[in-house]
Amino acid sequence: MMDSLALPAAMAVFVSASIYGFGFLNGEISAWRSFWKTLPVAIMALFVLATGGGWLLGLALILSAVGDYFLSREASRFTLGLVSFLLAHLLYIWLFWQIIAAADFGWGQGAMLAYALAYGAYLWPRAGEFRVPVLAYVLVITVMVSLALWLPAGYGLVLLGSLAFALSDSVLALEMFVVSNAKAKIGLSRIVWVSYIAAQGLLVLGLAS
Repeated sequence: MMDSLALPAAMAVFVSASIYGFGFLNGEISAWRSFWKTLPVAIMALFVLATGGGWLLGLALILSAVGDYFLSREASRFTLGLVSFLLAHLLYIWLFWQIIAAADFGWGQGAMLAYALAYGAYLWPRAGEFRVPVLAYVLVITVMVSLALWLPAGYGLVLLGSLAFALSDSVLALEMFVVSNAKAKIGLSRIVWVSYIAAQGLLVLGLAS
């Protein structure tokens, strides 16, 4: 069943993500904008649940889709979106922990810790009222990537997805709290969207099977 649904699901994700990316990414807040932003990951969640890909993965994707919806709305919904993604990442962390055979603190985990400390310190004075949830999110994504580095060799797609997530979230923070130039923000938003969809897709490919 998974094989028969994989291609239609992948095409639906690609088309809906493209519609949002080309038509609504930097548009005004609207119901249609929220719909197209939420749809790609919602399709991934339905695919995972329909094909027995695991309820933890399905729930993480559902929470991510909820986060997408909140982030597509007014700035007052930003914290709700952040919390939704934080919960999704906690589920990814739980999933990774069940797969890890051995855990030894190595150079990869050290690099992620150093990056989190440096980037967190950089964002702290710039994130304003959102600094606490943003720093909590930085911590969680750091743990997620650090655990992905411990996964067995057959989970390379999951590691790539985790790194793509870290890239997407790092660029999003720049777009929201650091960069003020309108053209630069548009370019950054495109990087965020492409890397985010790639991250979720890689995690589904690496974990659902």
